Amino acid sequence: MIEILPMSDRELERSILRDIECAGPEARVLAMCERGDTLGTAAVELDGDVLRILRLTAEGYDFTEAPKGETVFILDSLMRSAASYGENFGANHIETAFPDFFGFFKSRGFDSDDTHAFTPMSTIVRYEFH
Repeated sequence: MIEILPMSDRELERSILRDIECAGPEARVLAMCERGDTLGTAAVELDGDVLRILRLTAEGYDFTEAPKGETVFILDSLMRSAASYGENFGANHIETAFPDFFGFFKSRGFDSDDTHAFTPMSTIVRYEFH
């Protein structure tokens, strides 16, 4: 079973966040794990009604080429989990703290410029009432 949860190892989380220049004191790391192995992480931070994705990682992926296969699944799952995390805390918008790599975010409905990708939360988190 694959789980994406806020990182429970707070020391490891602090270590990851120390390496991210733009991470503030409220930043958190979501970890995607399967059978105890970390498949990827999303460092996120709330800033008012904006959830900012500070960093996305997938085990073994170095961002030198477009993601493929399982890597796309991992990054997409982490992005969607980050959006859900932000929505749970009242975020209405989601943006990255880095440029859109290989059109990854644009292909998921984000707008982008030279510095980041951005979209209303409703692009990712949708509610259907029946």
